[in-house]
Amino acid sequence: MRRLLARCELSAAFAPARLITTESFVSSVDQIQQQLQTAQDRRAELLRYGRQLYEVEHLDDLQTAYTPAVASKVCHLASQLRIDSTKGQPFAAVVEASISAEGERSMDVASLARVVHSCLVLRSAYLYDVLFTFIPFVRTNASTMDAVSTAVLINAYGRSGVHHPGLYKAMCDNGAVVLKDTRVSLAHIANVAYAVSRVRYLHSPLMLTVRDHALRKVGEASPIIGLTILDSFTELQQIDEELFNAYEQRLLDHLNDLQAPLMASLISCIARAGRGKADIMEALGARTTALADTFDAASIAKVTSAYYQAGVLSEDVFGALAERACKVASDFRTDEIASVLNALSSFDLFDAELFPLLASRLSTLYKQMSYVEVADAAITLSSFAAVQERNDELIYVCSQVFAAHPDAAMDGPTRINALWAYATLNVHNEAQLKMLEEARAKPMLMGLVPEARLSAKDKAVLEERRQFISKVYGIEVPVAAA
Repeated sequence: MRRLLARCELSAAFAPARLITTESFVSSVDQIQQQLQTAQDRRAELLRYGRQLYEVEHLDDLQTAYTPAVASKVCHLASQLRIDSTKGQPFAAVVEASISAEGERSMDVASLARVVHSCLVLRSAYLYDVLFTFIPFVRTNASTMDAVSTAVLINAYGRSGVHHPGLYKAMCDNGAVVLKDTRVSLAHIANVAYAVSRVRYLHSPLMLTVRDHALRKVGEASPIIGLTILDSFTELQQIDEELFNAYEQRLLDHLNDLQAPLMASLISCIARAGRGKADIMEALGARTTALADTFDAASIAKVTSAYYQAGVLSEDVFGALAERACKVASDFRTDEIASVLNALSSFDLFDAELFPLLASRLSTLYKQMSYVEVADAAITLSSFAAVQERNDELIYVCSQVFAAHPDAAMDGPTRINALWAYATLNVHNEAQLKMLEEARAKPMLMGLVPEARLSAKDKAVLEERRQFISKVYGIEVPVAAA
């Protein structure tokens, strides 16, 4: 499964090189690492010198001098220095050597972990070559890996979005045992949880180990680590009462340390976990209102959607964020527009400045890209319908989008939102007539797919709208499709 790709563009980017033996370069690497640990007053100077070393030196004997230990040292310091992985020869050369046939045969687990970690943190173009090359090796040797190597490799594969159930089973089986070691840092534990949640791979024994480890170290958790743990368990739908109580309290105790992005993520996590009680949302809302002028479009969308999912109306929060959204309207993506307007309209809140601004933003994005995600268009239009507000430019753009998604190209929830908006706003046009024709010919197109990741609240809203459409248009949807 070796994937060794030629990268001529990297070679072209190399600075004028100075030939050096691999042994000499590794010796320099060792010296820099030692000095970084002891000479804190010279840290900035050492970092500059180390990065320069990686940019100008050229390993002239690596073909014969390569060993996994060499790769480990070169990659480890590269990670510490945060070098530019597109500049210089040593880093690229040892990674290429590692994924060669000979490098693959000689590799050991600890060295691989450092090579993979460096490619991940430096965003190296070789990352996926390394990950895919060593899948068979990791599966075979997973049971021999120590705690840190296990954590690093699970993190790298999961964070990179590599899906391979056999690989994760091997790594997680081992992780469930070795990560019980209390010497493993909480940051490693949080990274493991995040990685498996990103690929939605639930391994119950591993998550139990993560839970127990996290509970032992609640007092050590920084806000970002605590939030990462909670969000990972939420994504995997593992809502452990003791874990959530402990980490929610930890985060609430440090609420004033959280800035807008973390606040938005915390509120979203609590709501998605079904723990958005009014008192908690009120406490979070006070901090949100205080920070409102620092929120970006993504954070505004997260928070408003969270209050919608929690079913908690906070006029202070919505008012402050709506005002802020007007100032950053040109930064919104279409999914963020849909989230914000859907949340506001669900509470029958209409902002006479924000709604037209975001409708105009969606129209502008459509004109620029000639494409808008059909689900975003349907939710946005249905949000206007929910507050009985007609926007002809938005109707035109959404109709263009709907017309480009005939028949099964539009899923059930999207079709329901679109037809409900048309019916509520009394819109009759070619796109609406075509959608009705399709729905009458194939009522199953109005169904809700059971495996869709919809919240109970969203399902209830869609079912109510589906029944309204059935009544208005006379479309009978079979129960099995609903």
